[in-house]
Amino acid sequence: MMPSYSKANILRGASVAAAALQTIFLVALLPQPGYQTSRLVLFAVVIGLGWVGAAGAVRNRFALTVGSALGLFLLGFWQFTIGLVMLPTAAIFLVTALLTRGESETQSKPAAVC
Repeated sequence: MMPSYSKANILRGASVAAAALQTIFLVALLPQPGYQTSRLVLFAVVIGLGWVGAAGAVRNRFALTVGSALGLFLLGFWQFTIGLVMLPTAAIFLVTALLTRGESETQSKPAAVC
C-alpha cells in the first residue's frame, strides 16, 4: 500500500528540490568567463536565500518562506540569466508558503463543541 502525501508535504519537497537545483545551477555558472568577487557574493546571497526559504517551508515558517520568495523575486529581475532559475524557485516558495499557512491555520483551530 502506498502512503498518501498531502499537497503541503509535496510542495515542501518541491521547495527543497528547487533550492537544490538553484544551488547546482549557480555553482555551475560561477566559474564562467567574467568571474569577479561580486558574482561570488551575489551567488552566495541567492543560494542563502534559497536555503532559508527551503528551511522555512520544511519548518512551516510562513515569514521565512515568503521573505525568501520576495528576495529571490526582486534579485531575479536584477540579473536576467540567473533570474531564469530564481523566479520559478520564488514561485514555488510562495505557493508553498500560502498553502502551508492555510493548512496550519485549519489544524490549529479548536474543534467546535456542540
